[in-house]
Amino acid sequence: MNNTAEQIDTAATSSSPHQHLAALLDSQMPKSLLSVSMNPIPLLKQWCDKHDCALTEIAELDPFSQLADTQRFDLVVVADQLEYMNRHHGEELLGLVRNLHSNAMLVLYQPAIAPSKLRWALSDFLGMGLRKQATFNDSNREMSLYSYDLDNYNFTRSWNNARFWANPENWGKYWW
Repeated sequence: MNNTAEQIDTAATSSSPHQHLAALLDSQMPKSLLSVSMNPIPLLKQWCDKHDCALTEIAELDPFSQLADTQRFDLVVVADQLEYMNRHHGEELLGLVRNLHSNAMLVLYQPAIAPSKLRWALSDFLGMGLRKQATFNDSNREMSLYSYDLDNYNFTRSWNNARFWANPENWGKYWW
């Protein structure tokens, strides 16, 4: 995600998931979008119709066969999917999407829907390289939004420069 998406961080109690997702789509402006969700997400279709974006939808419990026939997308949205998959298949899905199908991914997750043995913890998402963007609470429901973007996944560290190098005159000259 770009800087706009990074500014929208973990406490999104004032906006709905739809408003937040629309804001992220507006900041990304994808030309191709893949939705992997057991249930359709009407917002994605509406947004794509307004913004000349090609939408591909996969709505199956086992999306792997359909993913094999798809190309790369500007953005992938995974929603209402991990709640019904075991951990191994969920990790495989996120890894496949992240590594082969897109440089940017949004994951909407509702832990209360998943049976207790299939629930993901925050550390599971962080382990897959995702960042928590927002949490939405609506009476008894909770939904979390996670994101992955290859462009800002590995942030620039303040200590990794010539100033902290053992031999500053050799900074950027040699690769071991």
